[in-house]
Amino acid sequence: MVNEFLTPVSEDLREFAMQLDSFSIGNGLQFDGEPEEKSIVILGVRETRGGTESFNPELEFDGLRKQLYQLKKGNWHLPVYDLGDLHAGATREDTYFAFLKIQEELLKKKAVLVILGGSSNLIYWQFRAFDSIKHTINLTCIDNRFRLGVDSEELNSNNYLSKIITDEPHSLFEYTHLGHQTYFVAQEELDLMEHLNFDVKRLGKLTENLSESEPELRNSDLVALNLEAVQSSDFRSVTDLSPNGFNSREICTLARYSGINNKVQSFGVYNFKAINIPSDELLLAEILWYFIEGKNHAREILNFEKEDAYETYFVQIPEQDLIFYKDLKNEQWWMELGELNDSDPLNKQVIPCSAKDYEESLKGQIPERWWKSYKKLY
Repeated sequence: MVNEFLTPVSEDLREFAMQLDSFSIGNGLQFDGEPEEKSIVILGVRETRGGTESFNPELEFDGLRKQLYQLKKGNWHLPVYDLGDLHAGATREDTYFAFLKIQEELLKKKAVLVILGGSSNLIYWQFRAFDSIKHTINLTCIDNRFRLGVDSEELNSNNYLSKIITDEPHSLFEYTHLGHQTYFVAQEELDLMEHLNFDVKRLGKLTENLSESEPELRNSDLVALNLEAVQSSDFRSVTDLSPNGFNSREICTLARYSGINNKVQSFGVYNFKAINIPSDELLLAEILWYFIEGKNHAREILNFEKEDAYETYFVQIPEQDLIFYKDLKNEQWWMELGELNDSDPLNKQVIPCSAKDYEESLKGQIPERWWKSYKKLY
């Protein structure tokens, strides 16, 4: 079914890839065939309708692909496929249907998806594809705004989050938003995020310590990046430029955090307005490189039955005794919320956290991550 909808990578690009040296990504790419389990699959979606403006209806990713193919492979073991592009259908609904079916088939094969998108309303369908494999879904969006437009309107780039929240099936369990800029966000939107118990981290606070995003990304099923989150001095190929945002190094770090966490199975990059700026195409290629690099070094989820795999830290504070676990191999931290079943001591409810959460507890404070997760589960 996948091949029925996708237009394969052109022969010119394939020849370009094959002529690269053996250390380059392009030289080892696979363009045809059925992706293997846990392989990384790149696909483009050339849909630009549904944005705040119609940007470049001739959207294409060939310049980006050339930049990506020339980058050097790391110590990678996962096969990488580039299956080509889904062209915009006669209607947006045609595109959405095909996009959904392609993803469902690949996700059921346990492939890891790397999606190159036009308009960011496609994030809704990136999310909905998980309905076929999971009852509850954890989503992270990297964006300079919340997309909480009027949900009664047709799906567009400014209301896809409202649609995800309100449309059935109601499968969104945890939502994390990274990098919003306060002057783009109404207080009522912040209040709603708080009411829904979503995790939001504004740009200024997050860039003080970017590693604080890692626990949320560790717990995500899919990550969606709106390129408007990158500052315009570093990236200009978007519809709405902003002088503030993540810089090139920070956005690549977030891409690596997205990949290195074992749970993430889909990484989408949206709002790419292809206007032939080589440095922009190269930065986007590097973002994809960092995700793939991370996925090739994805950390195994800690097995709490193996007591020699972690250290346990008990912290007693007046409101609540806390238990932390530190993965000795991966240097990752976890925090216990309690046992869901008292008769089964191994049935712990444990969430990702950071060393900062542990340090806060030593000062007598219950970490915010603990409170938010406790409210969601109990």
